Amino acid sequence: MKSLLKITPFVFLLLSCGGSKIEKLLKSGQVDQENFKVTVPFEYRQGLIILKVDIKNKTYDFILDTGASNVVSTELGEELNLEPIDSQLVYGVHGASKKLDYTAIKAIKIGGINFSNTIAVIHDLNAVSKLACLNIHGIIGANLMRQSIWDFDFNNQLITITNTEESLDIPPNYKEVKFFIGYQGAPSIITKANGMRVLNTMIDTGYNGNISLSRIEFQKLIKRKKLTQYNTGNGITGTGVYGAGKKEVFHQGLIDEMSFGDLTLDTTIVSFSGTSHKLIGVEFLKNYRVIFNWNTKKIKFIEITSYKNTKINSYGFDYSFKENQLYIKSVINTSSADTNGLQLGDQIIAINNIDYSTITQNEWCRILKNGLINNSEKKITMTIVRDTKTHELTLNKTVVLK
Repeated sequence: MKSLLKITPFVFLLLSCGGSKIEKLLKSGQVDQENFKVTVPFEYRQGLIILKVDIKNKTYDFILDTGASNVVSTELGEELNLEPIDSQLVYGVHGASKKLDYTAIKAIKIGGINFSNTIAVIHDLNAVSKLACLNIHGIIGANLMRQSIWDFDFNNQLITITNTEESLDIPPNYKEVKFFIGYQGAPSIITKANGMRVLNTMIDTGYNGNISLSRIEFQKLIKRKKLTQYNTGNGITGTGVYGAGKKEVFHQGLIDEMSFGDLTLDTTIVSFSGTSHKLIGVEFLKNYRVIFNWNTKKIKFIEITSYKNTKINSYGFDYSFKENQLYIKSVINTSSADTNGLQLGDQIIAINNIDYSTITQNEWCRILKNGLINNSEKKITMTIVRDTKTHELTLNKTVVLK
């Protein structure tokens, strides 16, 4: 079992800011070449897209995130001697905010294409343990991406960057979705869940989950009697740029029909949390070849594999890392974890006789990469500590939603 990917989603970064000056700055930048087409590889880390970029003749690892503006790590900013040009409050996905500096990067090269005079936030990406495990130097965000067309081949882990769709081999059976451009360039769309219209759902490659809507949409669906199959849980549902979010009630519901643009999905699980948490992430997108065109404000979806997300098998808990220890961070109601008495804040001491009473940051990174529990396991024995008392629980993997 991999933390956050199965029970609740992991939201990496959602930046937003106020102020007309910053808004104007985020629209700056250009591609130096007039006609170009290049295909570059990428890799997955924690379900996120990692891309190689060149700055001043050195290569760095960046996350590719349509739901954010550009970011450079504090360390890289110092290495490149980047000077602040302004500062603004920047909000993470859970509402926390900090005043951060913005800077201008003269040139970023991706596959030989030169993106010049682009704006980035300077931020300490190692301050949160999950982000530190990614070993990244920054984020390529939508304010840079909007300068060209991006063709994602998730199956072969390739991205083609070009100035025109005419250079791409696009089959006629694609599905198309119109999107709206946020001030930082982030693409958002109108979706429908069981016929209910939902505004401002972001297509977000900085989110490694499937489809997530806010608890406001959940409440509306319940009130209109458009959602009958769902579960409920309690705890922390994601990690953002400033760390873990707040404890809250969350839901997972079975939507009979989900649609956006020409694309229609039959019977799919949607997560509900937060008040503005409306995202479509990589776990969904990787079933398609996806082409982003900021000029036409349209996204093309070309199906590669049939998307199927209709059942959740789970022990019913998720976990977090703090001060070299593992803790329970969320529990799904009526799951095996819940019925056997697992509670938020319990410290995990051992699972199947493997000692987790104290783990290092490197061990935590290995857990994020490989999972805490082998997917083939159907039953586990867990030792936890609560209020200085030790408890041993036996949990079964069961269907928590179908």
